[in-house]
Amino acid sequence: PCSCGAACCKSAKMGDAYRELLDYLKAKDQQGEHKREEAKAKALEELTALKKQTFAHISFYNCINAADTLEDGVDAALTSQKELYDALLGFTGMMAGFSFIGLPLGSQPDTYFQAVAYFLLILGFGGCMVAALMSFIATLFIKGLMQEPWDCVRDCFFKWNPYLYCTNFLAIGGPFMLFLGVNVMVHDFFTDRDEVDCWRKGMGEGADKCTLSLGLPISLNVLSLIFLLVLCWLFYGAVLKSQRGRRITKAIEERR
Repeated sequence: PCSCGAACCKSAKMGDAYRELLDYLKAKDQQGEHKREEAKAKALEELTALKKQTFAHISFYNCINAADTLEDGVDAALTSQKELYDALLGFTGMMAGFSFIGLPLGSQPDTYFQAVAYFLLILGFGGCMVAALMSFIATLFIKGLMQEPWDCVRDCFFKWNPYLYCTNFLAIGGPFMLFLGVNVMVHDFFTDRDEVDCWRKGMGEGADKCTLSLGLPISLNVLSLIFLLVLCWLFYGAVLKSQRGRRITKAIEERR
């Protein structure tokens, strides 16, 4: 019974109902948070079970782990993958253009060095073109998976990811063929030509003639080899080598 009258009783009942509603909403929110955490934990466990550490697996693991919900993490990972293939599309398209420029259309090679260089440039052009087309297909494929549930993304993306991953190797192989072609072409440019005026003995008509030294193309080959070794070391250490501090690496090791 209320000592202050009916109005006081009504106010007290409304206060009790409001507290009950707050408790109910708090319980529902905790229940929803628990379900979201369970969904995230299950997805992370499924990624760990794959025992792979490609850029895609690392990106999905970290994005899902950092996001508030599984859906937000999946969309963030897909966005990261789309940005990667967008960058590969631009890079491989540009390198295909450079390879195409190096091919003299309609003319046959005059020397053995030219034949080898053109062959390597054609391989580089083909590799970059295929990589660019695969990157274009990958961006469309990934964009179509946005806002889809995790089960759909997991089954579709990781089914085709090994094939899409080949784009990375083509994006490396194509420019590498261009790199080799240019290193072969310098031999033809510096050695397979007539004598030139010796700059130390005058220029123009009547000047002494000299032949270009074979040391010029060889020195360029050596410098290119040094740069190539540095790039290979950097790529292996920063990309291919397993990084022991990564979350997915720790999860895989703990699972063993």
